[in-house]
Amino acid sequence: MLSGWRIAAAEFSSSHDEKMSGEGAYLFGGRWNNSKGIRVVYLGSSLAQAAMELLIHLGRAYILKGYHKLEVSFPEELVQHIALADLPKDWREPTMASSVQAIWDQWITDNSSLILQVPSVAVSGEYNYLFNPQHPDASKATFSAITKFNFNPRLVK
Repeated sequence: MLSGWRIAAAEFSSSHDEKMSGEGAYLFGGRWNNSKGIRVVYLGSSLAQAAMELLIHLGRAYILKGYHKLEVSFPEELVQHIALADLPKDWREPTMASSVQAIWDQWITDNSSLILQVPSVAVSGEYNYLFNPQHPDASKATFSAITKFNFNPRLVK
């Protein structure tokens, strides 16, 4: 079994269903899914990776308080991988979001796997998992208890 981590604000972490609903991506889109109106959940391949992905989007120190974490486990055969060689050379650039979103659009349209493993922009060499909560295999994932997550206060001076 593989696992990924989801860190979200406490107000979005009252249950597994809420934490794994894909509501944020549904409302706002993201690097891999600009298609608002479709649910997907971003998971870090490690707890540290999930924290880093969240940190790069935070603008104020007080936001570091009040997070909860969840480990999501899933069979490896339910993961589709994207090879770096299949991405445009400048895929990390903000202006390249549309080209990687086309990959995601195809994945979600084909409904080809529960999880899409994608390279991280925040940390080279690391990966994130995109979890499709509406995939028929979603029930094959298992979830840990939702617990408090604390960022180290030394991150912000």
